[in-house]
Amino acid sequence: MCVLGLFHIHRKHRALHAAEVKGRAGVGDIELTENGWSRACNYRERYWLYVVYDCATPSPWLLRVQDPFYKLVATAKGGVIVDEKEIFSQAEANYDER
Repeated sequence: MCVLGLFHIHRKHRALHAAEVKGRAGVGDIELTENGWSRACNYRERYWLYVVYDCATPSPWLLRVQDPFYKLVATAKGGVIVDEKEIFSQAEANYDER
């Protein structure tokens, strides 16, 4: 399993935006730390979750979900586990370049 985790805060037009990037070698659930899930709760619509699937292949692909705290169902496990089906159903349809 290829796991990539990155958190970034960006100021654009005086507004604060936050993003978390997660990657998987194939396709599957992703895990956000308790801290990451708390950030998603605090930033809400200014928080983006980017998930890169198949990053161990020559053709990785990206999905993004704005406000994952509101849109995704998560299961607690130290942090939280987000089911891949939830990501697929809530990702912006025009962003899946597959």
